Amino acid sequence: MRASAIARTHWVLGSLLAVAAASCAHAHTDVAERFLCGFQASWSACGFSQQAKAPDRITLVEVAGRSGVRLRTMPGDQGVAGSGGAERADMALSPEATGCSQGQEQWWAHSLLFPPDYEVPVATPADPWPWGVLFAFHHTGSQGQANFQVEVADVPPRLRFAISAGPVVSSGAPGSPTRRWPIGPIVRNRWYDFVYHVKWSSGSDGWFDAWVDGEQILHYRGPTLYAGQGCYLKLANYHTPVGKPVSVVHARVLRGPTREALGSGALP
Repeated sequence: MRASAIARTHWVLGSLLAVAAASCAHAHTDVAERFLCGFQASWSACGFSQQAKAPDRITLVEVAGRSGVRLRTMPGDQGVAGSGGAERADMALSPEATGCSQGQEQWWAHSLLFPPDYEVPVATPADPWPWGVLFAFHHTGSQGQANFQVEVADVPPRLRFAISAGPVVSSGAPGSPTRRWPIGPIVRNRWYDFVYHVKWSSGSDGWFDAWVDGEQILHYRGPTLYAGQGCYLKLANYHTPVGKPVSVVHARVLRGPTREALGSGALP
């Protein structure tokens, strides 16, 4: 990405931190307004719950000048919170704290980094369709693809966005209602900074705009929820098995009610 775009995104996140910090030290205050989790001292104090095989799979770290939380899977970390044969070390925020209900408009930002021990999902004869999920707004139903995901997929592996919403609960498989947009290659030891503007709706009046390092990647208009459902935020390290430990680092999760709350001139 361009250096100027990356600098703008860092300014966005800095502004969000300043705005949110005025209201709370670590966690949310008014659900419909602002949320901040900087991971300086705790992740549970922010309201996240753990979905992992063991407590040591989730740890606070300092990486490349930022406080963050490392989600790590080990070979055999299967059967976690409905993961089946896939391996999972996730953190979930409640639907109430996430606040993505019908008609709600929100701005979100978060960051993630692939450390040296991140292993890309690879195809095998037993599993020809490898995948990984890194971040999601997951629906509140019992089955189906998350409403929004940051994924790892394709050959060679690349980052992409996925949206699944509307009257049909999608499986995410080829031919399903899920839509996907490419982001770019996976680069280790650098922060990816994401900003989202979303209106949650199961109808055609929904939208989802997404920026990565200051560059707009996604401009979507249409449903963002399944009918009759809400959603909740997940920081994820959820993937098909690779036979090795896999780590992903997440940093600062923020929400503001308006573009102005992110800071004037924050986005191109």
